[in-house]
Amino acid sequence: IIFRSADDLDSGKDPYVEKFEQAGIKCQVIPVLNFEFINLNEMKSKLSKSEQYSGIIFSSPRCVKAVSMAVDDISKWKNHRIFVIGEKTAKIVETELGLQTEGSSSGNAKVLADYILKQNITKPILLPCGNLSRDVLSKTLTDGGFKLDQIIVYKTLADPNIESNIKEAFDKSTVRYILYFSPSAVDITFPIFTKHGINLNNIKWAAIGPTTENELLKHSVQVPIVAESPTPE
Repeated sequence: IIFRSADDLDSGKDPYVEKFEQAGIKCQVIPVLNFEFINLNEMKSKLSKSEQYSGIIFSSPRCVKAVSMAVDDISKWKNHRIFVIGEKTAKIVETELGLQTEGSSSGNAKVLADYILKQNITKPILLPCGNLSRDVLSKTLTDGGFKLDQIIVYKTLADPNIESNIKEAFDKSTVRYILYFSPSAVDITFPIFTKHGINLNNIKWAAIGPTTENELLKHSVQVPIVAESPTPE
């Protein structure tokens, strides 16, 4: 089972499913998270004052979408530093906003923060984020003396069908592996496992990134498979 957000499933065939199928592994994708955009007027105001910032950090495709919805004139940001986590986010920034990015190979918040700390930056960095965003990125940068202007631009919601989809998946087949993309997905699904008495003893767990791994470890499960970067390979 692959637990992913609903908006990751809107662009046709899932590349992770393709990779697993090529390896002869049958898998099912269950949407676990939905997102609602908020504070876009405030985001619009900040984006109009590009001269006050050194750049923007995009930690996810949702943050890119929020900026795309809010911005009036993206050309004001073409000479700014545009930092991203992951190649997928970088591609969306470059396609939807036409901005050149850096840091995409970092793969996670801590590595990107360490990269930014080495840069010569004097003005604040604009940081759009979600309501459940972990503070790894912001804490590392502020502890390092950087100024951030952080704004929540979306809130995370559980997919309305997540409980029935999980129950059906375990009722119909033997689940051997579960792959998580975010700590929020871990938080949402484990109470459902408990509620329905789902036996997890023989499950092998996999996580994208150390933050998601740490959230799984809180539930006393071993995580033998951890991908440092969010790519199908």
